[in-house]
Amino acid sequence: MNAYSRRGACPALSAPMQTGDGLLVRLNPVAGGPSSGGLSPKLLIGLAESALRHGNGIMEVTARGSLQIRGLTTQSATLLAKEVDALGIVVRTGVPVETGPLAGIDPQEIADPRPLADRIREAVEDAGLTQRLGPKVSVVVDGGGQLTMDAVTADMRLKAASTEAGIRWRVSVAGDGRNARLLAVADEGVARDIAVAALRMIAEKGRDAHARDLSERQLVSLAGWLCLTSLREAPPSVLPDISPSR
Repeated sequence: MNAYSRRGACPALSAPMQTGDGLLVRLNPVAGGPSSGGLSPKLLIGLAESALRHGNGIMEVTARGSLQIRGLTTQSATLLAKEVDALGIVVRTGVPVETGPLAGIDPQEIADPRPLADRIREAVEDAGLTQRLGPKVSVVVDGGGQLTMDAVTADMRLKAASTEAGIRWRVSVAGDGRNARLLAVADEGVARDIAVAALRMIAEKGRDAHARDLSERQLVSLAGWLCLTSLREAPPSVLPDISPSR
């Protein structure tokens, strides 16, 4: 098995994955801001032309809102990466914090999930978790529109909800929209902090760990900390010690 065949990591531009129809790369372009609306038509056309030149011409949108290009070879994958860079398309790296394909443009969304997703990404980087977490650990931030991410499994789920107090976020762990365990319903700041706290706990268990590996005691600690924080805001840098019990 060569380096391109390793499963368990996102098949990004720098690490394509072997499939039945050649190598596959998956990229999540940086939209450039909450109001940018994603890739421009010109960039999308350029990317599609590159996929046709270097792959089999198939480009798919995944349930997580990423773009997937198929039918590449070891050499053509390198050429594709160079052309993506030449087009000026910036691709996300680090812990996947994912929103849906229609994030920010779905008229039925309860809330635009992109600003919260950006804040979680920043907090994860500031906490130094990118290198400590495994490549398949992920966070989903769902605005609750007509195209939800309920079918996508993630370690942390944050989904917008309309309440009497205004827009809040349902914070859940380990699962999809049907079976993830709900911790609490919180405002945006607290929801971000609890997501980062949970990711820290996962990181303490090693790079093979996921949210499903957290103990009942740890989940109770998360829920309890969330209740306390809802009364008194605290940034992630001053979270209490809720690392795994030994």
